[in-house]
Amino acid sequence: MTTRTASEHRPGGESKVRTFFMEDYLESIRLERRNLGESGARSLTVAELLQGVGLTRDEIAADLLEISLRNSPNWGRDDLRDAIAAIHPGATRDNVLVTTGTSEALLLLFRHLRPRRLALAMPAFQQLYELPITLGAEIVALPVHWNDAGAPHVDRTEWLDLIRRARPDCLLLNNPHNPSGLVFAPELCEELLAYAETHHIPVIADEHYRFHAGDRELLGPTLYRPHGRVFVTGSFIKCLGCTGLRIGWCVGDRAELAAMQNDKNYTTHTVSPLSEWIGYHVMRSIDTPILAQLRAEWSENRRMLDRFLASSRRLFGRAPAGGFVTCVGVRGASDRRAIAAVAQQMAERHVFLLSLDTMEVGVGVRRDAPALEQGLGFRLGLGVVPGDLREALALAEAAAEAAHARGEL
Repeated sequence: MTTRTASEHRPGGESKVRTFFMEDYLESIRLERRNLGESGARSLTVAELLQGVGLTRDEIAADLLEISLRNSPNWGRDDLRDAIAAIHPGATRDNVLVTTGTSEALLLLFRHLRPRRLALAMPAFQQLYELPITLGAEIVALPVHWNDAGAPHVDRTEWLDLIRRARPDCLLLNNPHNPSGLVFAPELCEELLAYAETHHIPVIADEHYRFHAGDRELLGPTLYRPHGRVFVTGSFIKCLGCTGLRIGWCVGDRAELAAMQNDKNYTTHTVSPLSEWIGYHVMRSIDTPILAQLRAEWSENRRMLDRFLASSRRLFGRAPAGGFVTCVGVRGASDRRAIAAVAQQMAERHVFLLSLDTMEVGVGVRRDAPALEQGLGFRLGLGVVPGDLREALALAEAAAEAAHARGEL
């Protein structure tokens, strides 16, 4: 059983340094055209987003200029909550709390639940484990594995055995998963829900990528259930290229959301009325031209990445099954110095990926594990237009070739 405690994450400790470096690094490359380090769709303008959901410029101007700049309702405006409830079967507006992105939803949720032992897939986006650790929680790591070809997978038996032995008091499932790009099997999700119900423990479902969870359906399935202690955090802002709106939500039991809402009174208090107005128009009908366009770009980029990786001499991995990120390795890279050398060659060519050690991938992993499991690689994001991705992949290959020619691989 692998657990991690708060004492292993002291302020100023090694993992904290890497966590902060990730955010600083992403901030430094945010405006780069060949930025494959980000984890969402390409950024849209207000006009692109709102015209893409069916509003005319005249309608946008007329409505936008009439918005009162008073505080929005603390729970979120009713029509937006209705629209969010509609994509969680069995929910009503009373089961929805609108938050400043999923970041606030998770903060409020962890402060409310106060888990002592949290089980979740690892590696993971830092907020999913750093927040509970700061509140004194122990982390039960449910390993995500990669094979030598760079394909991610989980071992259902291993996960269930770990959970039964560790007896966590909270389960968290990030689906689709960041950074592997996995979409967890419905059968596994149902087994986890059944375990949680039997043992009376809450489940947190982080469904931030639900709008890009597969090719067949517009929306991936949700773990929300109208009964029991399942809490869903989500948003559309990464999938629709509008992270600056900072619109998120938590869907769950009304009484427990009310306790979180009271806490929200002393954090952000309210979401911007401008963001909520835009959010409502995005969510009132999710079957929109702009979502169809972004999903088409996403699908094309996934196919392009798989073709590239199948023929690449230096890079290997798989396109994500869901979400905007996956992990790629570098053939011949045996340590982190080699990955840093490739990253430097990429930067010189103005193409940017995110080194996996900035996400703490590989912490505590055996030296004989596959390279990606050790963190010897990069997180690669697909949130750029296909032409930019094609160019960036060619430059990334050239960078790895240059590192090899210099004897750094």
